[in-house]
Amino acid sequence: MARSRGRNRIIRSATNWASKPSRSERRFGVQGTPGDCVVMAVRHLMKDAPPPVVLSGINRDANLGGETMFSSTIGAAMTGLLLGLPSSTCPRPSPTAKTSAGIPRAPGVIRRLLAISHEAPTCLNVNFRDCDASAAGPLTVTRQGVGLVEGIDVIANVDPRGIDYHWLRFHQRSARPNAPDSETAVVGSGRVSVTPRHFDRTDERTFATLAAGLREGA
Repeated sequence: MARSRGRNRIIRSATNWASKPSRSERRFGVQGTPGDCVVMAVRHLMKDAPPPVVLSGINRDANLGGETMFSSTIGAAMTGLLLGLPSSTCPRPSPTAKTSAGIPRAPGVIRRLLAISHEAPTCLNVNFRDCDASAAGPLTVTRQGVGLVEGIDVIANVDPRGIDYHWLRFHQRSARPNAPDSETAVVGSGRVSVTPRHFDRTDERTFATLAAGLREGA
């Protein structure tokens, strides 16, 4: 459990980690969020030789539009950005997408993107279509867009031990209005999308409206 106070994160339970020597000396498990994993890796396990980049994934399901607010994959990549490292996501479009273009094409896509210099560290949100790698279209720069989710429900249930638990159910629509250069539209057309992301989520139009209204009322 953790709570926020100003810029400090007050941790009430330890973030634990353990090595996995039976699999690899370089694999570790962290009891915490994906963002915690990044911090543990960069600031503790690899503090003497930090990684040049943070790659978050490959996970199931795409990260598109507004629903990225719920994405722990995006959260881990943005944590890398917070630590000053270029970061990228690499999702798999669906849990059953064993032939997804993302698996065989990901290394080449990531290398190509990292070869392009940026003015500052950037979080790149990469999405692949659920199709064979040979059928996937070109890598295309995109904007976030609206996405597909139009509603969220809470499903309550009780497990065999009598303990209450809850699932979040996301309602999706393929007909939501997304611009042609949005990641949702580009991935839907079969191409590979890459959306540069940063921390500033200021709504500039509302900012201007509020500023004008406050000046008038002063």
